[in-house]
Amino acid sequence: MKQEIPNYQVKDSADQYMEAWKILNKLPPGSGVLLPLLNTGVVAIELYLKSMSSQDVHTPIDEEDGISVVTAIPQQSGHILNIIFNKIPEEYQCVIKELYASNSEQESRDFNSDISNLEGAFMQSRYPYEQGFDITTFDIEKLDDLCNFLSDFVSNLPKT
Repeated sequence: MKQEIPNYQVKDSADQYMEAWKILNKLPPGSGVLLPLLNTGVVAIELYLKSMSSQDVHTPIDEEDGISVVTAIPQQSGHILNIIFNKIPEEYQCVIKELYASNSEQESRDFNSDISNLEGAFMQSRYPYEQGFDITTFDIEKLDDLCNFLSDFVSNLPKT
């Protein structure tokens, strides 16, 4: 298995969710798309994080011809953003946290805290009617900040 950061297969998926996020986020309040907006934003964040910790897997189709199907496998499956973030190489984690904190007009902005505040958003955006779920606890502006920050960060990474 070979690791390139970012993994371009995973990044491509993240970019597609990011484009959906942008389309939905342009719609005026009351458009009836809050759940898909929340879902696409959280999935984009998850995939941008996984793009920095996934490896290519080459599965031969025909060994004589040397043809393989290339897929990607993340070091961490699931949807818990902090756990996924912790699988990214430490040097990238440090840069992400520093840049995120410094690129803000707000007094303090903490990457780990902000992604922690999105825990459960993936599930709740799909099943908001279940007991104990409250989608109003998720801050759409912070979600927007994280989506845009990670999209820009991953897009500007030099290929390793």
